[in-house]
Amino acid sequence: MSAVSQPFKFDKYAKIEIAFFAFVSFCVPLLSDLEYSFNEQPEQFSTSYYSVNVIRRLVWGSYHFFAYYLFYLLAIKRLLLKKKYFYFLLAFAGFVVFMEFFIKYGMYGTISKMNFLPAQLRTEAQKFSRSNGRLSFTISYLMLQVVQMTALGYFVHQDRQDKQLRELQRLQAEADLRHLKAQLQPHFFFNTLNNIYSLALQRSELTAPLVSKLSDMMRYVIYESDHQKVRLKNEVRFINNYIDVQSVRYSERISIRFDTQGIDDTAAIEPLLLLPFIENAFKHGTENETAEGFIDIVVCLTGQEFTLSVANSRVPQAVSTPAGIGLATTKKRLAILYPGKHSLTIDSTSSVYKILLTLMLD
Repeated sequence: MSAVSQPFKFDKYAKIEIAFFAFVSFCVPLLSDLEYSFNEQPEQFSTSYYSVNVIRRLVWGSYHFFAYYLFYLLAIKRLLLKKKYFYFLLAFAGFVVFMEFFIKYGMYGTISKMNFLPAQLRTEAQKFSRSNGRLSFTISYLMLQVVQMTALGYFVHQDRQDKQLRELQRLQAEADLRHLKAQLQPHFFFNTLNNIYSLALQRSELTAPLVSKLSDMMRYVIYESDHQKVRLKNEVRFINNYIDVQSVRYSERISIRFDTQGIDDTAAIEPLLLLPFIENAFKHGTENETAEGFIDIVVCLTGQEFTLSVANSRVPQAVSTPAGIGLATTKKRLAILYPGKHSLTIDSTSSVYKILLTLMLD
């Protein structure tokens, strides 16, 4: 059986709209009457306000709530917000005519026959329902109400669009992360397995520690990186394992330094956010290096400010080499995850490539 669509979904925006119309239809008139009676008719305030005015505003407000909320749903949300301006103007003209008949005959006509209401209210309603030659409401007040409803409609519409945009950005960030992981796993792990195989043939003592580090890294990528955020210390440990594994390939001719400062157990960060910068230093800073080169990596946490500094040597012919996998993706992730809360500086010369990343962590 196909699902039946719900045109008026009762979500948080519907609650906001109902609260707005309840406030405008009941609270504002009650407060206005209260202020007027207290300042202009103090002698009648204690005797007539609670017995008549409150009931009057509650009854009248119920009718106004229905009429204005219906116009809001049918005209403002379905016509004005969808930029159907001509049809909205026709709807507004029809609403003016509708309100005249609705108030005079729908509201006053029915109130005059409600015997359970105070006699004063029924008499007033009967008088207004029989009046001729003038509108039963003020056009300027009606236009003010429409302006207020329009402001509400645009607020709800904009907030809903912002929410959808944030959700799309979140999904994009997750897709980018999955893409990065898909690239990382075959790109890195197969190369590392080849290194382990070579070490095993040489019966090197580094084989077992390398297998352990690779296992830890695979566990992190497959399981922990599925979380929205991970502990910063776990991300740093993953980077440390990555550097140790890569160092096996370059230890003889490359000086590699990794320093951590202030990393604690409380800070959290998005998974695999730092790896592309480290990977880029190895892939494009050392693979083409024939002489002695270097890679310097420093991670530092000071309060909520996290800093990653990466510097590596490079040979002149490698200057035009494209950035490592995931670097462009990481820039997009940073823009989505840390809008206005990050800075990325890249300094590239013929011999040295440097990046400085600063994040304000939550």
